[in-house]
Amino acid sequence: MMWDYGYGMGWGWILILFGLLAIAALVVLVVRSFTSGSSGPPPGQPPTHGQPPPSNARAILEERLARGEITPDEYRGIRRALDETSPPPGG
Repeated sequence: MMWDYGYGMGWGWILILFGLLAIAALVVLVVRSFTSGSSGPPPGQPPTHGQPPPSNARAILEERLARGEITPDEYRGIRRALDETSPPPGG
């Protein structure tokens, strides 16, 4: 048998290649559909666990407490003042 003088073999490999590419594309679409709804933070940012990110003033206040520059009582008073003067969430 001559296998159609070799011309049919080329199309067979191309069809197999397209079939494998279609399966790979389907797998990628399925994986993306299941992972697109992730609610984690963007890469490079720590998780917040549902809390809003701290403001710059609050971060500085926490650093001062950690370094021992202010006492816990001073920290609570300043934090209370920051909470009273901060704008409401959402604008």
